[in-house]
This record gives sequence, C-alpha cells and structure tokens, in this order.
Amino acid sequence: MKFMSKILKKGDKYKNWTVINDFEIKDYHCHAIHLRHETTGLEVLHYLTDDTHNLFCFAFRTPNPESTGAAHIMEHSVLCGSEKYPLKDPFTQLSNQSVKTYLNALTMADRTLYPGSSIVKADYFNLMSVYGDAVFFPRLTPEIFAQEAHRIEIDKNGEPQIQGVVYNEMKGCYSDFTGVALDAADHALLKGSIFEKDSGGDPLEIPYLTYEKYVEFHKKWYKPENCLVFLYGDIPTVEQLDFLEKEILNRLEKRNPEFKWSEKIHDEIIKQHLAYVTAPEVKEPLSVRALGPAGQDSGKKSTVFVTWNIGLSTEAVESMEKFMLSRIFFNNDGTPLRKALESSDLGEDIAPGCGISARYTTLYSVGLRGVKSEDVSKVKDLIFNTLEKIVEDGISEEEIDSAFMEYEFYQRYVKQNPGLVYKNKPIDAWVYGFDIEKFIVNRAIIKQVKEKFKTEKGYIESLIKKFFLDNKSYVVSEIVPSEDFVAEREKAEKKIIQELLASTSLDEIKKQNDKLHQFQTSKDDVSCLPNLKPQDFIGEIDKFLKDCEIGFDSIPVENGKSVNLFTSAAHTNGITNFDVYYPIDALDLEDYPWITLFTSVVSDCGWGNLDWAEAARVTALHTGGIYAGVQTTSVSKSVKSSSKASLLNVSGREWICFSLEVLDEKIEEGLKLLADNINLVNFKDSKRIKNIAVELRNDVESSVIPNGHHYAITRCGRHMNRSNALDDLFDGLSFVINLHQQSKADPKETGKRFEKMFNKLKTGGGFIHIITEKETIEKAKPAIETFAKSINLLPLQPPQEKNFADIIALTDINGPVKSGECECFKIPGQSGFASQVTPATQYGLKLNGPEDVAAHWLSQILLWERIRTVGGAYGGFCSTEPVNGLLRFATYRDPTPELSCDVFDKCVEEACSIDFTEQEVEKAVMGTFSDYIRPKNPSAMAKDSFIRFLHAIEKEDRKEKILSLLTTDAASMKKALNNLSKLSKDNKYRVIMGSGDYDRIGKIVNLPL
Repeated sequence: MKFMSKILKKGDKYKNWTVINDFEIKDYHCHAIHLRHETTGLEVLHYLTDDTHNLFCFAFRTPNPESTGAAHIMEHSVLCGSEKYPLKDPFTQLSNQSVKTYLNALTMADRTLYPGSSIVKADYFNLMSVYGDAVFFPRLTPEIFAQEAHRIEIDKNGEPQIQGVVYNEMKGCYSDFTGVALDAADHALLKGSIFEKDSGGDPLEIPYLTYEKYVEFHKKWYKPENCLVFLYGDIPTVEQLDFLEKEILNRLEKRNPEFKWSEKIHDEIIKQHLAYVTAPEVKEPLSVRALGPAGQDSGKKSTVFVTWNIGLSTEAVESMEKFMLSRIFFNNDGTPLRKALESSDLGEDIAPGCGISARYTTLYSVGLRGVKSEDVSKVKDLIFNTLEKIVEDGISEEEIDSAFMEYEFYQRYVKQNPGLVYKNKPIDAWVYGFDIEKFIVNRAIIKQVKEKFKTEKGYIESLIKKFFLDNKSYVVSEIVPSEDFVAEREKAEKKIIQELLASTSLDEIKKQNDKLHQFQTSKDDVSCLPNLKPQDFIGEIDKFLKDCEIGFDSIPVENGKSVNLFTSAAHTNGITNFDVYYPIDALDLEDYPWITLFTSVVSDCGWGNLDWAEAARVTALHTGGIYAGVQTTSVSKSVKSSSKASLLNVSGREWICFSLEVLDEKIEEGLKLLADNINLVNFKDSKRIKNIAVELRNDVESSVIPNGHHYAITRCGRHMNRSNALDDLFDGLSFVINLHQQSKADPKETGKRFEKMFNKLKTGGGFIHIITEKETIEKAKPAIETFAKSINLLPLQPPQEKNFADIIALTDINGPVKSGECECFKIPGQSGFASQVTPATQYGLKLNGPEDVAAHWLSQILLWERIRTVGGAYGGFCSTEPVNGLLRFATYRDPTPELSCDVFDKCVEEACSIDFTEQEVEKAVMGTFSDYIRPKNPSAMAKDSFIRFLHAIEKEDRKEKILSLLTTDAASMKKALNNLSKLSKDNKYRVIMGSGDYDRIGKIVNLPL
C-alpha cells in the first residue's frame, strides 16, 4: 500500500480530533483509523486505502420501541430539505445531477445508515455536504411529515383514505407473505426488545405517530455523539476531517455550546441502546401460529420454521464459528440437514430465509414451505433428529472443506464497491460498543476456525449441542397463508380512518392537503446544489470507459473440426469463470416455454452414479458452483453487420449457458465435473424433478409481489421485439403462469422432454468463454481442449430463425393484446404496480444518447414528483432499453396503479413544453453519465464486455454513445422528448398489477399466487 497521506496513529491529536485506535487490515489492503471529535463526540472510522472509489456513511442508532415507523419515516424525511439545501427533494436532485456510484439510505432494526460514494473527488464532497446537512439540519415541516408518514385524503369517490409514502411502502411489505413469515419468529423470540416491533412501521400503527413524536425522534437520536461516520478510500483522512468540521461540526457546536463530550456520555448511550436491543431470556421453547397474506382460493399450505437464539457474538471468532457451523450442515443440497428436509415428504421445498440473521444476538432459522398444519411437529422432530444424527455420526473433514471452499470464493471475489461491503462489520460492532478491531473477519481468523474444526475432535459436535440440541431458546413458528389476513387488515384500517376523522373535520383535511399540494408543486431553486460540468469529462471518456478486451482462439475437437474459444483476461484473484454456450434456436418452438425449468433441473438433478445430493456435495467440495441459465441478446438495426460477433454468428441470439466457477488450481477437477454434468445428467429421478419444479414455482410466485415492477415492465415489452418477448417467456409473467402448470405435470414426462431437448440443443453446436487471470489462459487450454472433446462439443451452427408472431403467441394469456390495450393482473395485497412501454431510438442512432438523458430526468424529477411525492407510491421509474430502443415506465408499491399509466403520458407531454436551461440539462447529463462510469469488479466488467460483444456493440460504439450523451444540450433534449412523445402515441403497451377493480380498464388475468 502506498498512501498519499500520512497515517494517523493511536493517541495522535489533530486539531479537535483524537485517534482512538489504528490498525492494518491486510485482507482489505487498507489501514483503519478510528477517531473522535473531542467537543461533539462524533466518531469517524476511515479505511484508508489506494482505492479511488471513495465512500462515506453516516450511521445513527435509532431504536424505536413501537411499530410506528418513526425511524423509517425519519430516514425519508431528512432527505426532504435542510438548512443549506432548502429544497423539497434534494436527494432526487442529487440523483439527477451527480456522478455518484451509490446514493441511498437504509433503515435497519436498530440503526439508520446514509451511504454515498463516487469516484470523482469533487462529487464525493458534494454528496457528503448534502447528506451531512440533511441528517443534522433537516427541515421536518408538517408538510414533509404528512407526505412521508400519513395523512387523510378524500378520493374521487368521496371516500376517506390514508396516504403517505412510507405508509404505502409498508402496505406493500405486508402484502408479501415471505416477509411476514420471516418476522413471526423474530417477534416471538425477541419479545421485550425493539426487535419485537417493525422498524419499518406497521401500517396499522403508523397513523398513531404524531408530528410531535416525529420531531422528538430526530432530536433524541440524530446527535453527533450518537453518530459514526464510516469512510473508505484514498482521500486523505485529515482532508475529510477538515471538511466535516467546517461543514457540520462547527455549526453543531454553535447550536449547542454547552455540550461537552465525555466518556460518561458515551457509556450512557451504549447502556441505553443495549437496554433497547436486549430481549428477556427465553428459557422454554415457544410455539407460534400466525397468518400471512394469500391470494383468493390459493390453497397453499403453511411455512414452518424452527428458529434458535444462538447467542451474542462480540468478536469475529465467535461469529465465524456460528456462521461456518450453519454452512457445514446446510450450505448445499448435499449437506445433511438440507438433504433431510428436501428428501422428506413433509413440505414442498426449503423455506426462503433459512440461515443466520444477526440482530444484537444471532438467530438461526431452518424450515420448510408447503407444510400441512398437522405436520408441523413432524418438521420440528425431523430437524432435531437430524441434528442428533449429525452429532452421533460426526462431521467429516470433506464436509468441513466443502463449507470453507464456499467461503474461500466469497473472500476472493473482488467487491464492486468495497466500502459499501466493508462498512457493515465495523458498524455492527460500534452500535453495541464492541471492539471494532476484534470484530473484523480476516484470513487469520478463518484459518483459526478451520483448524479448530478439523483438529479438535468433537468440537463441532459440541457446538451443535450447545447452540441447538441443548438450547431451549427457540421457537417453532407456523405461518398460514390466508385470504383473511388482508381482509382483516383492511377492516382495521377503516376503523383507524374513522378514529382519525373523529378528531378533525373535512374542512381541516382540505386545508392541510392544500398546504401539502402547494409544498409538493412549488418550484425549487436548485442552484444551491453544487454540480459538475459535462465538459470536464468529454476529454476523459477513455479513462472511464473501462472494458475488457476479448481474445479469440479455436479449440480442436473431433474430425478435424474446431470450436470457438473466447477469453477475457482479468484480475479475478485466482477464480476462473467458465461458460459453455448452446444456441436456443436449435430447439423447437414448442420447447421454449420449458427452457427456464430445464436450466433449473439440468444442473441440479444428479449425473452418472451420483444422485442430486451427492453431485451437490462433490461440486461444493471442488468448485464455487455449476449451474445453467438463459442469456438473451439482440442487435440494434443501426449496428453494422460486419462486427466480429456478427461474422462469427454469435450476435443477437439466445443461449443456454452452462457455467462453472472454480479456483485456478482446480480447473481440471472442475471441468471434469462439468463434463460429467453435461454428458451424464440423469433426468430419470422423477421425485427430484418434481421437487425442483415445485421449489422454483414457489420461489417465483413469492417474488411477484416484491418485484412486481420487474414483471410488469417485462410483460409490456414483449410486443416490441423477439428478445423482449423471450424475456417474458423465460422470466416474466408468461413464465409464472407456465411454471404453475409445469410444476403439476407428470415428472416422468417432463424428464423425457428434457432429455430430448438436451440432445436437440447439442446439435446446434456452441462455443466457450472463460474469464480468468491472463497467465491462466494458456495453462488452461489443454484442459479446455480435453473438456470440449469429452462433451463432443460441435462447431456453432447458423441460427434457425423463429417467426416473431409465433413467439408472441407463446406469451399470449387469454388471447392477444392490441397496442394501447392494458393487461390487468390480479394479485393479493393493498398496493400494486403499473408499467408502460413505448418505442424509442435504437442504439447507435443520433437521438439515443439524448433520450437516455430525457428518461433519466423524467425518472428523477417529474415522475418522482407526480408518482411518489403527490401520488404516494414508493417509487416511480423511467428508463430506456437502449439496444432495442424502448422507453419503459413503472411504479412500485403504488396505491393507485390504475391512474399511473396516464400520469406517464402526461409527464412526457409536460416535459415537451418545458424550456430547459443549459444548466438543467447539464445536471441531467451528469446524473445519466454516472450509470456509465460506475466501477465494477474485474469479473463483472469482463462479463459485461462479453455480453456487449454478443449484442455486437464494440468499444467505439460505446465511446460515440457516451460522447453523444455528454454533449446533449437543451435543443437535443427537447427533440428527444418530442420524439418520445410522438412514438408513444403510435405504439404503447400497458400492464397493471394489483387487487383493485380493473374490469373497465382492460383484460383481467388472475395470477396463481
């Protein structure tokens, strides 16, 4: 490490700062410096490193003993204007104009975090200034409270309703069965602590938060003595300290001149926080039965968890032992506890959310989904009997090596935004007063735990007894999907509305909402926000245009033929990513709806003499994973057909990709396993195929409500081009409905279908792509040649074109949909999603860059105001899909999705009438540019480069695109918006997802959730 600044040492003084501790973290290539401001008590921890990707994070302890959502609402509110930046939404203005690489805020169970990062120093300090001012000097007006927390509104039918951004967000959370299920055990096992409550806020309690309590919450917790500022990167420590003192701390001292920090104050803060987070000891097992949301006539069975409190971890060794122990008996399909649960007939599949969850104390959950109520005790007995058998039989050295192999991969992966990951452990320690240095996991600690597990006989078994078998602090929770869950909450909500109405009048409601509307639609002077200029970056495009050069070679196979080998040399820290691509167009069209299930089954049902569990065990022992997936690509009509990808027949096609992650030193073993998977896959294990299909169905169906915007956007785009239609078929609502039926099919017939599909797939030939260290490429070629011959990989065949209309027909549900029509998908819950997709300019054409800027501005400014601020939805988005030329809109956790599609069109029309200043456009350009310069780890960068290659997008194309973006001016912005408005009038598709009455809006589809 070669730092450009002096490293402050323990005991050093710098102005009003004292260095509490300093220590080197070799694994992170950084030096940690922990300081305290002696007047205010604010603490700073800087991970000083050579990395130019700098990050800050303001962190506060924010415990709330009620489920009123005060911490969550405050997180939203402080970003709605402050003393130096008196704007109604400086956060979205920053998102619009900053070249940030991360900008967010997070409410956790007992703390709130405000992280931001950038690779541009000036921008970094701009972000820190706005965030620092926001958290310490927010406005917190009654209008902000009404907007973010709750208020009464009268809808168009004259009915009173509760609105509020956080309120609607949490209604969405309480519509998600998995989220509700995971909370049940925590609330029971940690009763008497703040973890019994919902830190995000229960919509049935949020309306009881008063404005006075809201203001008091900030006053109580958002104090410098309760704040740790985590820093990561290469900006000198003293420069950042000076900035914090000048911008924030001097003002805080003037505000409270009588305050003087002392160790006694610090001790009292820690003592108070521990009182909030410490739950009374549970001395006897608990049993809980709760309801969760479900669709009408869903007929779904219960989710059952056994959850233990396995105690407090104050040092890295303790937490590492618990983590690795859990991985040893549950980290893959071949581990004993997971195998026992998956092999039983007590449930459909493993419950989502199994594993360790850290609060103040550590909880460990394991369970099944799709369990009959009469089998709940059998699930508990199976889990305990399996743990007893593990203790009796012992843990093999191979099982230990397998678990640590998985962790080795995690440790070796280079992080995309290291500071974002590294902040977690020190903040975990800091909020509870633990020693930060002792809480950091490093290679020495991993080695220490591994040695202890492997050499101390009976040690692992003793831990299993201690944490699980002899531990009475556990709960068996059954969460039952019920239509009554939402109905009862809706009934309770109506009662709350009546209570609120009793304490006010319609005139007062109108008066308050008029004030709020005036606040929301007022014009802000955004000149107070600092911003960078596009011209500062035009000459540096190559600096930010990071790409991984793709090498090309050929590998000889049988009969004098050869297959293409593409190579990406990258600093992968000794990990090789190996992919074999087969073209989907080799399959018959009737097989297309089955492709995603096929990819889930083919690498997870065993091969040769290995059943699925044994194959999983061997794979985990030697590799980081073997899996199959789908990759769709397309080519802009403006891209020249002479690109290398086009000439090699690899551009604009869809692929089934078999992937292997392996340490460089284990490439031969890994490729042998992958070859066995491809050659000897066993589609005859009907029970396993059935289990995989049901598990995938459950996972997919449970993902619809939390990710409805993704499904809605994907569905809307299916008419626009082949790749978008296939995205819906492989990963959209068509897939959800098809999979629901496929999971009920005869698994023997499914296995026969998959065997025929795989044989047909192989006839299309294929190619290989590897991402690895430069020096590994040549060393690996002999093993790759052996592999290619062993699987009889054929040279890639020309594409077998499929008719676009036939592909569209595969995605039709209840008949075709015309342009301008809306599909309405009924889902359970109290909020929904809306989406609209219209044409835009394709990649490589003149208006493509300006349209990106226009979409970014719409998303961050106008849509944010109309959809989120005024409409009350948690999110409103707009983006381009540049290769194919699409403009995509969506809302997230939307209380009125049936109204939002018209808002999309109105926003575009309104934007067309705006005379943008050059400064406004410059800011939008910088915000858009940030998406193109966000750093990625070497493996991800190489993967992205190869995907662009498959899209026939070359480096010069990207450079021209970024140049067109950076040179966007007011005239081209106006032209882009007018073009988008015109295109949207000619061709648009809409999708609504929710539980409302949409019969008059469009075609109704009941999703089987």
